[in-house]
Amino acid sequence: MKKRVVAITGGNSGIGLAISELFLENGYKVAIFARSIERMQSFQKKSPSDIFIFSGDVSSSTDVENFYLKCNELWGGIDTVIANAGIALPECISDVTEDSLNESIDINFKGVFFTVQKSLIHLNKNASIILMSSIQAQRGAGIWSVYGATKAAVRSLVRSFAQELGASGIRVNTLSPGVTNTPILKKFGFDDSDLNDILEQVSSKTPLGRIATPLEIAKSALFLASDNASFITGADLQVDGGLAQI
Repeated sequence: MKKRVVAITGGNSGIGLAISELFLENGYKVAIFARSIERMQSFQKKSPSDIFIFSGDVSSSTDVENFYLKCNELWGGIDTVIANAGIALPECISDVTEDSLNESIDINFKGVFFTVQKSLIHLNKNASIILMSSIQAQRGAGIWSVYGATKAAVRSLVRSFAQELGASGIRVNTLSPGVTNTPILKKFGFDDSDLNDILEQVSSKTPLGRIATPLEIAKSALFLASDNASFITGADLQVDGGLAQI
């Protein structure tokens, strides 16, 4: 049987890399859109014929379009699209600048929109589209106000996309992780002691008593992409250990 194809943006680290690895292990051909391909070279060596890596800027619709064109040239139609690329900038209201606001909107909203739009002509029958949101889309986000707002916009897109594309057999869902143990946590600028305190507080407020692993988020993405989720569309699967549910 022909291998299924997954196209993922932001697949070079953290949750995105875990998704890429899990889909590869489950027999998919994996097309990864990333800002830099240097860090992905060791991953590509795992299965060179099944991994394609494209370097580009997700906020550029032209780059996204070229990514899909190249993927289609290599493998034909796409079965799953995962819009995972995103940024999170911890800023108080008074610290947000026009540049930082535009960057978040360009990547977290505009990039997601065109990741879907440019994929449509390349999708196979009964394809699955998964947009990465966050539990911050439905909670008071504090210093993550812009991030939370862009992720709420993603959740809104899913409802409209699911309604519009359902007649074509295309399923569109949101996957909303809670706090997850990824390298991005180290990039927020918190001191190690402050970061540990924050993670301990989050864990204590989470019914399961801990934060997520990237693999747990990846498994949820694999479920939404699979035939086991064939009658699920327009949904928001929140993988947060119960943090935003209770």
